[in-house]
Amino acid sequence: MRRLIKIFRTAIGFDVAENRNVRVVIEVAHILIGLVAAVLIAWAAAWSYPRATDDIWLVAFACMAAVVLMGIGPVRRAYAPDRAKLDPESGDTVNG
Repeated sequence: MRRLIKIFRTAIGFDVAENRNVRVVIEVAHILIGLVAAVLIAWAAAWSYPRATDDIWLVAFACMAAVVLMGIGPVRRAYAPDRAKLDPESGDTVNG
């Protein structure tokens, strides 16, 4: 299966392992998709039960904050190789 995915990525010119900037974009896209999903679910829930609209949106905002907080780590891991390329001396000072 991995070989098939590798062939597909190479065929369309979208090899994530080779292009680090794409990894950052993908992680940010995951955060945005999570935020949009939370808004849509909250909107539907608030529409279907108007008496609890304030509580529904409060929980939705908490979920959106959790989505952003959980997305920070993957974005940092995706950006780390780019940061290492920008600072060539960082590899020399890592071990003291």
